[in-house]
Amino acid sequence: MAKVFTEGLPLTSARAFLERNGFGPEAEDLDAPVASPFIRRAKRGEALEVLRAHGLLEKFISECWPTGTTAIGQRKMDWYDRCYRKRLGLGSTDKDEEDEPVSDAEEVQIVEMELQNYLANNLGVLEPGMTLWKFAGGQSPVEFPVDEKRRRIDILARDKSGNPVVIELKASRGHERVIGQALYYRECVKEKLNAPKVRTFIVAREITDEVRIAARAVPDVELFEYKLSMTLAKI
Repeated sequence: MAKVFTEGLPLTSARAFLERNGFGPEAEDLDAPVASPFIRRAKRGEALEVLRAHGLLEKFISECWPTGTTAIGQRKMDWYDRCYRKRLGLGSTDKDEEDEPVSDAEEVQIVEMELQNYLANNLGVLEPGMTLWKFAGGQSPVEFPVDEKRRRIDILARDKSGNPVVIELKASRGHERVIGQALYYRECVKEKLNAPKVRTFIVAREITDEVRIAARAVPDVELFEYKLSMTLAKI
């Protein structure tokens, strides 16, 4: 999997991409000073316009901005286009300057849900032979509650040796506190399942140095950075 970026269109990457593809003057124009958040959004709309005009938008998204392939990315592109048109005096309303198509919190939640759904159905990408934990009563191992406060494990899996695996997902960065959270979940699972060994997988867009260092001192913890690849199918 390749890295999923949930941020807006990266202008710096767009400038560099245009320069690499022989469009230096257009890249230089995007490098002009930006005076406000609205102008930054309009600049992103301008970047989209330039990329479309030269038939480079799909290539740019594939190489530099995977979020552009998602529903979130499409909404953001529409928003940038409206801001760019407004800056050119081509219509739209003042509301376009303020309203984000999806909030940062909603964006993170959507990505985590999509990642959770993908991994729950494709656990083999983490480790061959891994499956969802099966409960006799039919309880779901996805969003599995571990205590009286209804704290939940993102995914409870079973490795090929039969050991429970706590899988904790973070759509953005995995900070050091995620280690403590994952270890708490692990101890809860040990108690609930009477399991002598429980493994922990932490999956995040970016694993910080603090998490890497902390994980070295903890047995049976494995770290993963997720990525997103794009395929196109002619219809």
